[in-house]
Amino acid sequence: MDQPLSAVNPFHGYNTSMEKNKPFEQIAAKYQLSNESAKYFLSRIQKSFKKEKPPQPLILEFMNRQKFKTLPNPHQVATLMYDAGVWAYPMHAAPPAIETEADLFALQRSPAKTGRPKRRSSSPADAS
Repeated sequence: MDQPLSAVNPFHGYNTSMEKNKPFEQIAAKYQLSNESAKYFLSRIQKSFKKEKPPQPLILEFMNRQKFKTLPNPHQVATLMYDAGVWAYPMHAAPPAIETEADLFALQRSPAKTGRPKRRSSSPADAS
């Protein structure tokens, strides 16, 4: 039996257990987020790119190499990946920065364009 272990078991050295955490679970644990927030964070990084989306394990590996102390902005991570040549596909422009609470309120309250006219109020004050 002078064969190397890899010849006997082709999966030697690989984690074949089903207990391996998914990328969003690892980000959730590292940055104290819910799993849903971590999924959203990863999807925002992917959506920073136009057509070709980086796989989540690649994003996680890149973030681990960068050793972020706090959770970075998703577009910042995508830009760093692009600049480093890790994922060199075309990107969307950065989203507008929210600087004040009024900016946030304006984004939340922007009217939806439904094509329907606004409803008129039928209060008695309008009748006089």
